[in-house]
Amino acid sequence: MEPGFCLNLHNRGENPCFESHDPSMMYDPVSGMYYSYSTDAALVSPYRQGIPVRRSRDLVHFEFVGYALSEQAILQGRDNGPGYKPTGGFWAPYVERAGGEYRMYYSATRAFGSSESRIWLAVADRPEGPFENRGVVMDTWHTPDTEPNAIDAHVADTPDGRKYFIYGSFFGGIFLKELDPATGMPVNPDPRYQGKRIAKKPENSYIDGPEGAAVLFHPRERYYYLFLSYGWLGDDYDVRVGRSREITGPYLDYRGRSLDGGGWGMKLAGSYRFRSENPRAAEDEPGWQFAGFRGPGHGVPFRDPMSGEYFFVHHMRDGAQVFRKSEWGRDSYRMHYMAVRRMFFLEGWPVFSPQPYAGEEGEPCSLAMYLDREEQGTAAAWEWLRLNHEDNRQVQGEFGPLPEDLPRDRALVFHSYDFENSREGVCLAGITTEGEVIWGKYWAKEF
Repeated sequence: MEPGFCLNLHNRGENPCFESHDPSMMYDPVSGMYYSYSTDAALVSPYRQGIPVRRSRDLVHFEFVGYALSEQAILQGRDNGPGYKPTGGFWAPYVERAGGEYRMYYSATRAFGSSESRIWLAVADRPEGPFENRGVVMDTWHTPDTEPNAIDAHVADTPDGRKYFIYGSFFGGIFLKELDPATGMPVNPDPRYQGKRIAKKPENSYIDGPEGAAVLFHPRERYYYLFLSYGWLGDDYDVRVGRSREITGPYLDYRGRSLDGGGWGMKLAGSYRFRSENPRAAEDEPGWQFAGFRGPGHGVPFRDPMSGEYFFVHHMRDGAQVFRKSEWGRDSYRMHYMAVRRMFFLEGWPVFSPQPYAGEEGEPCSLAMYLDREEQGTAAAWEWLRLNHEDNRQVQGEFGPLPEDLPRDRALVFHSYDFENSREGVCLAGITTEGEVIWGKYWAKEF
C-alpha cells in the first residue's frame, strides 16, 4: 500500500503525479481506465503546450501518456488576435464523456493574473485525444476586472438531465450557465453571456479568491456542493465548500452564510504538517527535509462509478524550505503533485481523508464506536490539527486528547496509509460544533 506520488522525486516518468497542477479526473467506461488532465506545467521536464494526460487503473498508480490537444487546436487556442502575443500555456482542463464523445473544457488566458481569457470546448473520440476545438464557451477579453474571468471550467449534472458550466475566479466571482447536453456548448450561444453568479469573496476579505470551483450533486444528501479555493496559490491555498438544494444556489456555509459575499465556505483542506519519521521521499534535492505540505487546492470532486466511492483530486506543494522562493512578493513553494483523497459525507457535509489515497478499502466508523471497540480513552495518543476558517497559515499537528468541541459521533475513523511515516495506520476526520474540520491520526505509542 502506497499513494501515487513520492516527494523529492522530480522525474515524471518515475513519479507521474509530479508536475500535475489543477488536475481533474474522469473514468472512461470504454477502456476501464481513469484519466487525469492538468494545466500545462513543467518544473524540470521539457515544457510543451497541449494539456498533459495521465491515466491509471486504480487511482493510485498513474502513468504519463502525453498531450491531449491537436496541433490545430493548440494554434487556435493560442491565437489572441492581431497585436497580441499568443497564449503560452493552457490551464485547468475538465474532461467528461458525454453524448458518445469526450469533451474537454480548457482555459486560454493572456497572462498569469489577467482576466482576459477564453474557455474552449474541444472534443475527441478517444480520451487521449487528439482533441479538436468545437468553439468558445466563455470569453472575457476586453472586460473590466470587476466582471468574471473565463478560467477554471467545470461541468455539473442535475438528476433531471440538465448540464451546467461552472467557471470564474476572484475577479468577479464564480458563475454558472446552462449547457446543451447534446453539444456541450452553452444554451445561450453568446460567449459574452456570463450566466449567474453563485460565489464571490466577502467584502474586505484578506484572503484571495475564490477560484478553482466545482459542483457535485450527492443523491443521498440531496444537496449540491460547491467546492472552491481561496488563498495564495504558492503557499496558503485551500479547499472550501458550501451547499445548496438548487444548483443555481444560494450556496451556504456551515454557519448559514452565503458564499456569494457572505462567507468563504467551510474549510476542508489547507496547508498542514503532521509529525514525520519516515516520509515517502527520494533524494533528488540535497538538503531536503520534510516540512509538511503547502496549498492543497484547485480540485474536483469525483465519484468512482465502479466502487461508488467519492474522492477529491487536487494539487499540493512540497513544503520543504529548499523549494521556497519569493514570487509576486510572497513566499511560494515550487514542487507540486497531484493528490487523491477519499471523501466521505458526515452530517450532510463532505470531509476528506487527512492522508492521500493508497488503495484503502472499507467504510469508516464513528469515533465513538472506535473508542468503545478499541477501549481507548480520550487521552489516547492522537495527533490532530484544526483547519481554522480564518487563518490560512500552515497548521501543525499537536499531540494529546482530541478537542472537546469535537463530538464523538461527528468524527469518522478509518484505515489509511500514513504518508509521513510510510506505514499503515488509522486516521480521523471530523467536524466541530462550530463547523471546523479536525484531521487526526492515531499513534500506537506514547511520546
